[in-house]
Amino acid sequence: MRNNLLDQEIRERLLSYINGELDEMERLSVESWLRDKPENREAFRLLEKDCLFIRWAGKEREVNVGKRKTILLQEIRRVRVRKIRFRIAATVAVLMAVGGMYLFVSPPTHEKMLAKNEPVIRHAYPQAKLILSTGKEIDLTKNIGYIQEQDGFVVALDSNKMLVYDGVQVIESKKTIYNKIIVPRGGEFFLTLSDGTEVWLNADSELEYPVNFVSDERAVKLRGEAYFKVKRDTTKPFRVTSGKYRLQVYGTEFNMNTYHQEEIQVVLVQGAVGFRANLSTPELRLKPNQLGVANELTGKTEIKEVDIYPYIAWKNQDVVFVNERLESIMEKIERWYDVNVFFQNDSLKDVRLYGNIQRYTDIQDLLFFLEKTSGARFGIKDRTIIINNK
Repeated sequence: MRNNLLDQEIRERLLSYINGELDEMERLSVESWLRDKPENREAFRLLEKDCLFIRWAGKEREVNVGKRKTILLQEIRRVRVRKIRFRIAATVAVLMAVGGMYLFVSPPTHEKMLAKNEPVIRHAYPQAKLILSTGKEIDLTKNIGYIQEQDGFVVALDSNKMLVYDGVQVIESKKTIYNKIIVPRGGEFFLTLSDGTEVWLNADSELEYPVNFVSDERAVKLRGEAYFKVKRDTTKPFRVTSGKYRLQVYGTEFNMNTYHQEEIQVVLVQGAVGFRANLSTPELRLKPNQLGVANELTGKTEIKEVDIYPYIAWKNQDVVFVNERLESIMEKIERWYDVNVFFQNDSLKDVRLYGNIQRYTDIQDLLFFLEKTSGARFGIKDRTIIINNK
């Protein structure tokens, strides 16, 4: 009985160590135990690996640390332990059974994987450049207040770095005046168009749009990725174009990703949209919770039912991947942190992961999680992330 109690105490102590909950004396005690025997270190490695699965969940946003820890401990108790050696391979299945794989730990503060003298790499923050119809460029990161356009149009930039055309002073005009927003890598931006449509722009994206919609339709051009919450107006349909790609909107919310011409993605949250790969292809209608994929180059299109949250998670400050290739995940990280990625071993590009990472996660913590779950080694040189086999 005493051995069982001791085993349980050690398990709880190791979990607290992983979670950074121990004081200095307790931490040193655990590290002494780890140095004592190779099997102790192997047991810890297995526990840490299973604990560091990055959580993913389509509905739940907050991590209940206590609940996850209790679930994990209950499962560990069922595993036979001999001389402090334990394995918890079944833990993953148990956690999936209660609704997904979760991360309930943070990387220990004493275990940073990157060199101290490397440049500071920060996550994306609101920044963009506004190009007026006159060609004048305005850095929206530095300016707050009202921006004067030609013909008396006035644009407001509020203190939250949000560009607002809706409700600002405008003069009736039949002339269409265009503005363009350019969001760089490492940036994000939100704006409200003059019709009340709300647009969230992801990193490395551009949106061209009329200052005031005076024609029979509301047409905008997108490069990159944006989430639209379109103001309903049956008299003026809303249309988004990207190259030859056309998206007809019928009052709705949707996410549009045009980073790759060969795989333009639209996921519908609510309402209805019709899309075509180019002018020579017929229009296809999307229903809510459907993904439409189009190849602008070949004209091939596809519609399928999906869990929409991974496609719109970025708007809610999450990065979610479900059985996604590491190469694809790193493309998102390149844009979000404004870094470059180099794979020293191309086979690592095909490693598939599940995860839900907050978009504002420190780059060191993010790479720590990816390293623990992917089996690859991550390092940073200047602003390049180098990925290799361990």
